[in-house]
Amino acid sequence: MFKRVLIGAFCTVFIQPVYAGWEVSWIDTFSGDRVNWQNWTAQTNANYNNEVQCYTDDDTSALRNYEVSDGTLKIIARKGVVNCAGQNGRTRDWTSGRLNSKDKGEFLYGRIETRLRFDELRNGTWPAFWALENRISEQPIAGDNDNINWPNRGAGEIDIWEWHGNNGNSYITAFHNTTRYAGSNTCGAVAYYNYPGGAQDVQGFNVYAMEWTADEISFLINDTEVIRYDMTNCGFYEEPMFLLLNVAMGGTLGGPIDNAIEQATLEVDYVAHCVATDANNATRCNETTPRMTDADNDGISDSVDQCPSTISGTAVNAVGCAVVTEPQLPAPEPTLPAASVISLYGETYDNITPVDFNPNWGQSTQVSEVLIDNNSALKYTNLNYQGTDFENSKQDVSAYDYLSIDYWTLNSDSLSVYLISPGPQELPFSLPISNGEWATAQIPLSHYAQIVDLTDTFQLKIAGQGTVYLDNVYFARSTSDNTAASNPTTNTGTSGSSSGSSSGTTTNTATNSSGTNTTSTNNTPSTNTTNNNGSTLVGSKSGGSTTLFCLLAMLGILMHKRNSGLD
Repeated sequence: MFKRVLIGAFCTVFIQPVYAGWEVSWIDTFSGDRVNWQNWTAQTNANYNNEVQCYTDDDTSALRNYEVSDGTLKIIARKGVVNCAGQNGRTRDWTSGRLNSKDKGEFLYGRIETRLRFDELRNGTWPAFWALENRISEQPIAGDNDNINWPNRGAGEIDIWEWHGNNGNSYITAFHNTTRYAGSNTCGAVAYYNYPGGAQDVQGFNVYAMEWTADEISFLINDTEVIRYDMTNCGFYEEPMFLLLNVAMGGTLGGPIDNAIEQATLEVDYVAHCVATDANNATRCNETTPRMTDADNDGISDSVDQCPSTISGTAVNAVGCAVVTEPQLPAPEPTLPAASVISLYGETYDNITPVDFNPNWGQSTQVSEVLIDNNSALKYTNLNYQGTDFENSKQDVSAYDYLSIDYWTLNSDSLSVYLISPGPQELPFSLPISNGEWATAQIPLSHYAQIVDLTDTFQLKIAGQGTVYLDNVYFARSTSDNTAASNPTTNTGTSGSSSGSSSGTTTNTATNSSGTNTTSTNNTPSTNTTNNNGSTLVGSKSGGSTTLFCLLAMLGILMHKRNSGLD
């Protein structure tokens, strides 16, 4: 059970529960005689990865690509020349099926499970069961912020089972949000599971599953864990995802198609999503698993919901309570005298003009100005890079010491700041990430001086991903009250880890990593800290002293329990 411990009047410590079982929130057992279009959409305009098939919505003709019979769904790829309606009449040599649950079944965390088999072992086939984040612009397009093209670091993909005939002895599990997997801080990984009996194992029914929380993702086959990933330091895969089932032909992974193949069938017994519960000990997520009750419709079972009256549509955590997705308080107000500052953005000082905060540089970032407790801030949504242009009011900052920026993000894993002067070279400065709290970075201008003409600066650029809020952007001179540059560094780096075990074998080819920083509370005089690049972090609104107290108090409770034998 979830335990709640009150420590004096200072803090409440929540011990994350480990639930014993599962409850079904959504399931399709394919018990009828047609595809249930209340659960699925036939994605007819998909054309990716150099594949050669035409996806259709045909579930009725003699050459149909979808069939529901005898309690299973069949997605059938068929050889045959067609003019593909979903590809503007393009001639294709194969037809096939691709179903997704977008806008009909979208899930955040829990267990996603299917039981399926595939009948064709020869080269050229590429079936999969997978998931995409609901912001990705896949058919159907509802216009509800589903406008992000893949690959994109801010919108992820999880492959629960991906198989191709030219490497049939194994299948792929993966999660990624760019075309890169390993070694690039993208929170992505790929692993191959080798079937104990070789490729012929794929022709028998197997249960494939993913168990997913904010802190980890694990993949399973027949209740045996293939691999588990620590996602603690990854800010992605925290949005609802929809499911996909498809049979691709040829393409990047399918490869050349064996000429003898006339058709290939993916047969699916069921697809289900479950949420964690302490009301039972179910280990599977299928038609025998108890159904979930969810009175406030927040996707969390009533059996574990600690906030049972959540307003519909509110983002919630694992126990059904609202989570913060945007700043609740404004950034701390700067205290330097105006004579020491050249301000680009903020309400404390007079800003230079003109400044263009959204120049057209071909970026995908969406820029807006928002109010946070009656204070203005810039908001970057779907950030890839974003410029600030003050070319018509160029600045000589050679007599200044640092560039100060307040920033807040919940889902970025890297942010870089560029100061630009005329010339082809640019030099990034990496900001430390403290997700979910305001941080103030004081970037020494000496970092840029090696390639930037500080007497003739005219642009800033920020590169990264996710959603980022900015405030109080200014150049400053150090004063006697601002000697942060000499203070010591408080900086810790962590990296994701993975482990695998199974009756087959698993090859893991990627890791993920990120860095975190500790900063002071804004409720007391700031103690400035310096990151490894030399920038100074001051006054984040994380309540650091209270957090430290809570951690120490909790440690004391655990030690007391151990010594006294308390449960």
